[in-house]
Amino acid sequence: MKVFFATSTSQFKKYFPTYKIICDIVKEFGHELTRDWIYEAKDVLEKDLRVDYEEMYEDIMTSILYSDVGIIEGTIRGLSTGHQMTIALQKGKPLLFLHQGKGDDKFPFIIPGVHSELLVDKEYSDVKEIPVLVKEFLDLNKKGRKIRFNLVLTAKEGRYIEWASFVYKKTKTEIIRELLTARMETDLNFKRDAKAKK
Repeated sequence: MKVFFATSTSQFKKYFPTYKIICDIVKEFGHELTRDWIYEAKDVLEKDLRVDYEEMYEDIMTSILYSDVGIIEGTIRGLSTGHQMTIALQKGKPLLFLHQGKGDDKFPFIIPGVHSELLVDKEYSDVKEIPVLVKEFLDLNKKGRKIRFNLVLTAKEGRYIEWASFVYKKTKTEIIRELLTARMETDLNFKRDAKAKK
């Protein structure tokens, strides 16, 4: 799979070893980073090199568009990181949001108005936990990329989905998916066609 990685560069030197672990793990598991940028960023900061921000922004957007999934290290807050997350979620990209936990501290980075089942929030207290968290996320998404589409419902259908979501304490997507799965399991024509395609 193609993976984009994003994080804040405000404390880049301090957290570089953590960012390196994440990028190395992605490659070790046989996946490809759509933008392998952390060593370039390290050079820019250490050598005080000039940055073409317009070109960098285009590279970032391209890396998001061509990715299957994204991994965000969000321990350090950053507007750029939030922007990248928002774009990725709008484009239907599953995201793993990793952040270091510090006891009772609140979730360190929240994007106002963005709530998505594509966003997986994982807190870790030790960098040794990162490989397992990344592997679980990549394995989960390797099984099949989700398809996003708009669904137009009648008022009555909409009321039912709202009601079922409240009563069964599930998201609207989970309710619709369960109804669709039940239909697929009883549709003999689909089962026949599915067998023929195997």
